[in-house]
Amino acid sequence: MKMDMETIEKNVRKMTLLSPAGSRESLIAAVQNGADAVYLGGSAFNARRFADNFDDSALRWAFDYCHARGIAVHVTFNTLLFDKELDAALSYGRFLYEAGADAAIVQDFGLVRMLRENLPQLVLHASTQMGICSLEGVQIAEKMGLSRVVLAREMPLEAVRGVCAGTALEVETFAHGAMCMSTSGACLFSSMAGERSGNRGTCAQPCRKRMALGHRPAKNDYALSLSDLCMLAHVQDLADAGVCCIKLEGRMKRPEYVAAATRAYRAALDGAEWKELSRLQQDLFAVFNRGGERTGYYYGDDGITDCIAKAEPAEPLLQRLQETYKEDVRKLPVSLSAELIPGAPARLRMTAENASVEVCGELVQQAEKTQDTDRYAAQLRKLGGTPFRATELVLNMPAEAFLPVGQVNALRRAACIALNARLCAAKEGPKELHMPPVPPARDLGRGEILARVRTAEQAKAAFAAGADGVLLAPIEYEDQSLPQKLQAYRNAGKRLLLSLPASILSRSEHARIARLVESGLFDGAEANNLGQLPLIMPLSARIAGSGLNALNAQCVAQLYALGFTSVVLSQELTKPQMRDILIKAGGIVMVYGRTEMMQLRHCPVRERHGCKNCAGNAGTLVDEAGRVFPLSNVRQAGGCLIRVLNCTPTDVIDLCKTLPPAEAMFLAFYDELPNEVALRVENTCRAREGKPVAPAEGATRGHWARAVE
Repeated sequence: MKMDMETIEKNVRKMTLLSPAGSRESLIAAVQNGADAVYLGGSAFNARRFADNFDDSALRWAFDYCHARGIAVHVTFNTLLFDKELDAALSYGRFLYEAGADAAIVQDFGLVRMLRENLPQLVLHASTQMGICSLEGVQIAEKMGLSRVVLAREMPLEAVRGVCAGTALEVETFAHGAMCMSTSGACLFSSMAGERSGNRGTCAQPCRKRMALGHRPAKNDYALSLSDLCMLAHVQDLADAGVCCIKLEGRMKRPEYVAAATRAYRAALDGAEWKELSRLQQDLFAVFNRGGERTGYYYGDDGITDCIAKAEPAEPLLQRLQETYKEDVRKLPVSLSAELIPGAPARLRMTAENASVEVCGELVQQAEKTQDTDRYAAQLRKLGGTPFRATELVLNMPAEAFLPVGQVNALRRAACIALNARLCAAKEGPKELHMPPVPPARDLGRGEILARVRTAEQAKAAFAAGADGVLLAPIEYEDQSLPQKLQAYRNAGKRLLLSLPASILSRSEHARIARLVESGLFDGAEANNLGQLPLIMPLSARIAGSGLNALNAQCVAQLYALGFTSVVLSQELTKPQMRDILIKAGGIVMVYGRTEMMQLRHCPVRERHGCKNCAGNAGTLVDEAGRVFPLSNVRQAGGCLIRVLNCTPTDVIDLCKTLPPAEAMFLAFYDELPNEVALRVENTCRAREGKPVAPAEGATRGHWARAVE
């Protein structure tokens, strides 16, 4: 039921504004233009490593500057970590807590495990990179000890509303800025194309380069460059949905952009008329614009591609925006309570929203003549050179009391210093840190061979060639006749499992998949999103797929603790990195298949040609070098999920015996013919027995020997 206008406006006022701060100047611009909180990155472990960012000293300055003005600081601690980085990351978490971070934004499940074990008081927010897009995902985040979830940017408003209605956890969403073409946390394009991982903060943004559907790109073909998000006219809808905080993208953008964006959304939250908002939006688009006034996925997929960023603001506009943060006008409201009683020390209490201090001064004297108490009150209110502003003053002072002006000023200064120190006080973290123990890898024997397929013919070929289990990833999760055709193999001791896609957004699609899970036709399932775990819990085999980005042993341990029975290791790992995890915690290794480079909710085919009702193969994308990337679609209620596959398959089948024993060797097939499926499975069987095999012609070795940044 739609809320009344008074309730909506109350929610808008309650909803907070989180602005980006990629540099000191941007932070000041955000604060002075009305941000309730800022988010920024330190010198390590943050997903915008090419921003100016803040070293440890600059972080302490940022905490002090913001906290003295009542502004929260959220630190992006949101990259995936290698095992060798875990000790340093844990120490950095302690530093953030002690220095005063109001929250750490995290992606790595293993990092969450370590921080909760060692620093339970450190507030953790689930990054949008976790890809959480369902109430079930939010509930698991709460179980892990997170207090806020930044939802995936692909979610429609109704889905956001459903999540907010079902949880007491804080829900944050993006309201403005760049949109990743791929679903959140599920892009390996930059990683596979050039060893720069978006999951580790070094994305080279290949999606913003020329790309075309089915042919080499012309001058203006940017088939993966999606338009920006702008919800300036719709903040009430977000408030109505139950969102607690709206977030503005832009840590890589100039301070004037931060000023313009923060100023505009502050005005929207404060109830400005559209005439005023339109003017502010015009300034914002003049500083930076990619695709105009689009609302992303909130009201359906109304974004457009072929969008080129326009950032050529006129100098007068830049100067005008610089003026908005030139002066320190953002003051923390404080109340004052003073006692000036003859014969007693002067006392002044200064109270902010979350802190209060009291200081004593010199003895108050007996006046020789009646004093003007209003003059004393005015003197006590003079907080101009501080980050505070007096909202009220209670002065207990008889007319015969006297205190020299210098002592009144000293009393006021002492109170300001004490309150500032209280607001910016460091915390004390644990003296000792420890790495949570990782359950040892299990004795796996020779290890299984698992093949993920799309059709019954591929499944039969894989089973006949020696696969111990087949994971069915159908074109559409509705028809039960497909798994029913394979029951003979299951009855012969082979395993049949269901593979779930990278995201499930609509409840109707969730229900369709639930019916398959509950059909009794499967021995287990592979989940590729955190929120899918409750769906597959009734099954005996619960595989955490590569979409869950298991990059370290602590992550593997966390996934086991949540309820998964096995974990596919990340495709961003090198051989030595995989070896170390297998020794410590075990896992499944991907040995063959085209890497899913991106997961698209915006269909480039539909945008250009209308829906073609594609049946698994949705065409190709071609880059400037002529490389061809197949598009593999999954039909879902509410629209297809499109996977952009790598131009060549990764094949390390012949190398897998140089690793410690894995729980399973995993092969992924898309449009391969059954004879090709059989060949790769047979090769894997031979390699498991120590026999030599040849890799597929033209295949890549992926990250086997190429570490990502």
